Amino acid sequence: MFPQPKKMNLPEGNFPTKWQTVIFRNYGFVPTRNIAEILKTDESTVVLEAKRLGLSDTGIAEKFLQEAYITVIRNNWLLLPYDQLLQLLDFTEKRLDFVLQEEDFLSVKLGGKADCERITYFPLSESQKQETEQIAQTVKRRYQKEYSYFGFFKSEKDFSGTFDLAGKRIVHGYTVSCGDPFMSDSKEYLSDVQLRSYRQQGVNGIFIHAVLSALSPYPFKPSLSEGYEIRRQNLKALIKRAAEHGIKIYLYLNEPRALRSEETEAFPHLKGHTSNGYTSFCFMQKETQEYLYGAVLDLVRDCGNLGGIISITMSENFTHCHSKRGNNCPHCAALPPEESAAAVNNVLMKALRDSGTGAELLAMLWCWSERVGWSKEQVKNGIRLLDKEIIVMAVSESDLTFEKGGVKNRVVDYSISNVGPSEASAEWLLYAKSIGRKTAAKIQASNSWECSCVPYLPVFDLVAKHVENLKSLGVNDYMASWTLGGYPSPALDMVAHLSAGDSLEEWYRTYYGKHADEVRRAVESFCKGFQEYPFDISALYYSPKNLGCANLWTLEKTDQRSTMISNSSDNYEAWIGPYGYEIYISQMQKLLTEWERSVSLFDSIDSPPEKVQELALYAKTAYAHFVSDVNHTKYAYLKREKEKNRKELLLVIDREKENTLRLLDCAKRDSKIGYEASNHYFYTQNGLLEKLVNLEKLTKELEG
Repeated sequence: MFPQPKKMNLPEGNFPTKWQTVIFRNYGFVPTRNIAEILKTDESTVVLEAKRLGLSDTGIAEKFLQEAYITVIRNNWLLLPYDQLLQLLDFTEKRLDFVLQEEDFLSVKLGGKADCERITYFPLSESQKQETEQIAQTVKRRYQKEYSYFGFFKSEKDFSGTFDLAGKRIVHGYTVSCGDPFMSDSKEYLSDVQLRSYRQQGVNGIFIHAVLSALSPYPFKPSLSEGYEIRRQNLKALIKRAAEHGIKIYLYLNEPRALRSEETEAFPHLKGHTSNGYTSFCFMQKETQEYLYGAVLDLVRDCGNLGGIISITMSENFTHCHSKRGNNCPHCAALPPEESAAAVNNVLMKALRDSGTGAELLAMLWCWSERVGWSKEQVKNGIRLLDKEIIVMAVSESDLTFEKGGVKNRVVDYSISNVGPSEASAEWLLYAKSIGRKTAAKIQASNSWECSCVPYLPVFDLVAKHVENLKSLGVNDYMASWTLGGYPSPALDMVAHLSAGDSLEEWYRTYYGKHADEVRRAVESFCKGFQEYPFDISALYYSPKNLGCANLWTLEKTDQRSTMISNSSDNYEAWIGPYGYEIYISQMQKLLTEWERSVSLFDSIDSPPEKVQELALYAKTAYAHFVSDVNHTKYAYLKREKEKNRKELLLVIDREKENTLRLLDCAKRDSKIGYEASNHYFYTQNGLLEKLVNLEKLTKELEG
């Protein structure tokens, strides 16, 4: 059921014992009783040892384990075996399996599970007590009592006000789970304050990940539908509440899902493509199409005022037989893949139309491209085959070509630093229009995996240029975020105003008032620097930019590999991509030069209003993440010859200490820093403090 653990050569850790690592990473974030249970000790001992390490209880353990369990999983993935991880989380095997598979491919992002030994408590020796006391001095000296979590929408901000919207502005709910959100009351993750904030920032649609078998009866494995009635009731309540704020709810569907191969044995006539232990239900079979049609029709009719469905037919999920490269289905192997993808969308559209609710279908063209072997003519054929009522949505910057530092490269997606649309996306959008289809574009308005640690990046002019480019193609409907970028930010407000016909200059004046000119000058420099970003899909996923200072360093080489938005190890080659070490560092230094200049501009503003303070704080935070990327890359490069580079390594460590303190100071000021819906908190205060302990340890080892 779970990923098979592997033997790994991992670092020893930053504390005298492994059980201290368990306490340090989890104290205050997991109930003390859970920590005591896995360590085979009592709660009073856990409290005593936490204090000995210099820690204080955050007082939010129950809430954190409920709303930031992904952070707990990530922090313990390479530390605890499965049975202790389950005890720590208070999860069943079924729930952990669901989270790993369905919460935005968490198992992929975490990477291979280490074959960890069980960790239990034992009394410290005298030497271990002395070492612990030294660590505690570092922790106590830097511990920030003001550091907080989850203070997202305590009050309503002074946004620029509600206005008539032109087109669709759809984002992912900032605090909405990517797993099983509809089992909970939506007020827990989409408050009325948040909904009003969205409307004020020009958002009129929220998309939420959904699995159809959890919302409608599923004939192929009925157990997956347990509780679907509860989920529907909660979804209906959310649709009603959102409508009161002028917002529609969209379900993001990736269907029909494949099952583990042994689970399809009862339906031999429907078995399609088989890969990696999973088998799809061939979509060219009438029974499979009838299932999808019926399940969606029943769901939409029951829910009434659903805004619609956003479909993706070529993704990481295994769905129809052609949803991946290759096809060994006995029924449809010879079918062109675009016909299969179009067929799924057309069945969805028929169900929506027959529901009589007016719900719309936005068909995302993600990976309808040469990257999965489709020719240009196949993409056009797929668009041509789509039902005429389907809205064709291109991922705007996909396949955009560019050159940086003399290196030519191509965007897959998720880029603000490279302004879209790409030539390919523009071609598909114009073609769709030419044959009478409605169009939309998926963009990143607030942030991207280029740096997702802050709710928005202050690079508004780049986003504005992207929007203007799309408007010139006649596109004015946007899915303006992925799971990241869903905070009701000024960037979303700007997109809405530009779409309504306002100029960028007018927006700056409206939003930042008398400080518009100062903000504009700073943003221009941020944009200039951000365009130097050494973009590559590997840099997005494996570089230190998202975890920033929370990435722990080692002096010795380990078996630990960099993993997707979870941990950047010492194999820097994984993220420098085609640039090579020298060009990668050079490009990042160009970025940092501009950002440092812009960040300093805010120091001269006397008594800046909240909006300006917020922008300055997020810029400084992103800057700290970019600095950490450079420091980490240099450290990983230099340590390959650590004896030769001892002095340089110590200098890099000192710079990272200073940078970690900078990030710690930023994060204590705003609980949104470091948070993202599909990853929860990238780091906690304890994680940043562990980095300081980590750096102190490395300094002693190098100096000794």
